[in-house]
Amino acid sequence: MQILYGIRQIKTTITKCILGIGVFDGVHRGHQRLMQRVVQRAQKLNVKSVIMTFHPHPVHVLHPEIDLPLIVSLDYRLKLIAEQGVDIGIVVPFTKKFSLQTPEQFIQEYLLKRVAAQEVVIGEDFRFGRNRSGSFADFEEAGRKYGLHVAAISVGNQGKKTVSSSVIRELISTGDLKKAARLLKRPVSTMGVIVQGDSRGEKLGFPTANIQLSNEVLPPLGVYLVYVRFDGKVFPGIANLGHRPTFKSGKEVVLEVHLLDFHGHLYGKTVILQYLKKVRDEKYFPSVETLKKQIQNDVRLARAFFQKR
Repeated sequence: MQILYGIRQIKTTITKCILGIGVFDGVHRGHQRLMQRVVQRAQKLNVKSVIMTFHPHPVHVLHPEIDLPLIVSLDYRLKLIAEQGVDIGIVVPFTKKFSLQTPEQFIQEYLLKRVAAQEVVIGEDFRFGRNRSGSFADFEEAGRKYGLHVAAISVGNQGKKTVSSSVIRELISTGDLKKAARLLKRPVSTMGVIVQGDSRGEKLGFPTANIQLSNEVLPPLGVYLVYVRFDGKVFPGIANLGHRPTFKSGKEVVLEVHLLDFHGHLYGKTVILQYLKKVRDEKYFPSVETLKKQIQNDVRLARAFFQKR
């Protein structure tokens, strides 16, 4: 997928395309349904499929007092969008100035001038423009005025399921990984770069890789059975998400994973860690030896779990 950061990277107007618009935090099953509509229509008409997304999240700009973690980082969001078969991804910087545009200004500047789409697809609850005053009706009016076909897709309800980013955040933060995975249409996961740790795991006989976290919603602290994906391969492992109280590491949350039967260097690699099941809560151990015994038990449990899968 070609990625354009900002409309100024669009040197000439993108014509002959189907355009989907939204924040798409999480790229959940409702978002995927919208993107599949875009891709299918583009293939049918033999034109480009384009998804326009926004970063930072509008809440972070307009209401910075609200602590709203993302479901996935921007890089992971773009990867997930690409996996839907989209040809071009456009990341529009969301600023206070941008938010003050009228719906008409947004349509003129971003849709007609920069992306002359044959069709525009949005979620039926999509709002845009100053004070979120723009709605599907504004797109319909623009369609009549400029000959633009507009479609609204229900992304919030899939059968009996209520699908929304806010619901998914709540499920992840409270540890309901199974239900969150159903709404995401994939396991709860995080993507990050492997960074240098303090090598304590290696000294304990269980080398770990530290995954750099961004502002993403996290499941409850504890030990998890996981899959780790990188370089087109999948490795089973066991991860610790927490403060490492035995070593009094401080308040920073650390995500470290031990890959079963893996030998190699991971520093600098971008990996995707998928949470499968929580094993136990994080806890303090009175000595390194008792911690080591607990890790041995955790690894035995992990091996038994993956042998059954």
